[in-house]
Amino acid sequence: MKKKVLVTLIIVLILALSALGAWFLFFKGKVAEAEDTSKPLAAPVPVKVTQSWQGDLPLYVSSSGKLEAIRVNDYIAEVAGNVNIKVKEGQVVSQGTLLFTIDNPTYQINYEKALLDYKKAYIQYLAISEDTEGVEGFAVQQTDLYSDDKEVAKIQQEVVLGLQEGTITRERIKYRLGEQELALKQALENYKKCSIRAPFSGVIGKIDVKQGEYLQAGKPVLSIADISRLRIKAKILVKDIHHVKEGANAVIFPVVSDEKYTGRVFSVNPLIYDDNSTYAVVELSNEKKELYPGVFCDVLLQMDLIKDKVLVPKEAVLERDGKKLVFVVKEGLGYWTYVDVGPENYEFVVIEDKLKAGETIIVEGHYVLNHKAAVTVLNGGEDGTEE
Repeated sequence: MKKKVLVTLIIVLILALSALGAWFLFFKGKVAEAEDTSKPLAAPVPVKVTQSWQGDLPLYVSSSGKLEAIRVNDYIAEVAGNVNIKVKEGQVVSQGTLLFTIDNPTYQINYEKALLDYKKAYIQYLAISEDTEGVEGFAVQQTDLYSDDKEVAKIQQEVVLGLQEGTITRERIKYRLGEQELALKQALENYKKCSIRAPFSGVIGKIDVKQGEYLQAGKPVLSIADISRLRIKAKILVKDIHHVKEGANAVIFPVVSDEKYTGRVFSVNPLIYDDNSTYAVVELSNEKKELYPGVFCDVLLQMDLIKDKVLVPKEAVLERDGKKLVFVVKEGLGYWTYVDVGPENYEFVVIEDKLKAGETIIVEGHYVLNHKAAVTVLNGGEDGTEE
């Protein structure tokens, strides 16, 4: 009997030890598996960093508008005739470049006749006295002989030179130049309408006519614009009109580009319209000709400047469980640091406390980080500066 009990106890003990061994081996495998899966998390996470700094934060009013050329000339034919276009769309021209001519024989004939009549009258004016001893006494440099009009004066000098060289017959008849000079100016002015030159350097815009087309007076011909400086009429609400001042900075974001441009508020329209808004005129340089009139832009108009604050880029600040935080890098580890944030603009955020200027903070690669996670800085040394 005792022998059977002993055997039974031995069998139970063996089964218990077997179960304990199996449980131990199973648990050990689970622990090993857990340890294996955690190994990748221990590898340093690549991040990019920068340093917080002490500075001023501009605040902006959001707006929008279209780019416009500040200087534009739309040319309309002032005389009738066949047009000869000398330029093409998109061509950059200098001041004085011939843009187009209009063939109008009437104006040309009238100008030539007025010129001839005036030369005859001017000879008579020089020979007004029978006592004049000769044209040798006249000097081309005698300014009292000439008109105040430079172009007419040039013609007068040519007449004097012709007299001195004997190429013009001298007539000694008293005559006044008033009517002839007026007629010459009028004919010259009309004749100029047949040849149009660029009043300033710029770029040729739309050409509304065909080469050789016969034009009636009043027909649009072409336009020229100076696009080296542009402007935007940026809409602002009445509640913001007192915050936007002349000379304030502006940031322009064309919808056709990822670039941003800076400008200044040239003026603010004080008249309020039916929709409780007005506009500010923003001017910006376009010397590289990267922007074009008609392009729609988002515009930020500076309305305030918060001075002497700790600043960080907006991408450095995360939100977890409703709280703002940044990751501060120390000795190769990213420390989860809760912060109180203040005002912000499209680039930067004010940090009110718990962060000092000059601390290294993560701006990229921190969305999956845990507290005190190992990190590898990609952009320079641990502090984000170039090595």
